[in-house]
Amino acid sequence: MSNSKNIEIAIDPNVFAIFDGISLVASITSLVLAIVAIWLAIAFKRDADKVNAETSLLLIEIKSDSKAISQGVMSELKAYGDAMRGTFNANTSNSVTYSGAPENFTMSNNTET
Repeated sequence: MSNSKNIEIAIDPNVFAIFDGISLVASITSLVLAIVAIWLAIAFKRDADKVNAETSLLLIEIKSDSKAISQGVMSELKAYGDAMRGTFNANTSNSVTYSGAPENFTMSNNTET
């Protein structure tokens, strides 16, 4: 004769109802958060596309401005180069060059030792 009893663990059905309620609330919260995340992603994408379009327009404007500036600078640089080449050509010809020093300019004979 064995003295063993069958042990039954009885779980109250109210416990299952509480866990079911918590699971339902967690599932609904998860779905709501997923919908909010998708909406935020779409809103941020729309804003990013708008900023991207504005940036593209600004870059086109900057590019056209830089072309205009570089063309102006290059024409000035070409004119300066032509003028300097003309000056150098005049200095290398058989023309007389003049010094800027006065005629009565003398060097001192200071010899310090």
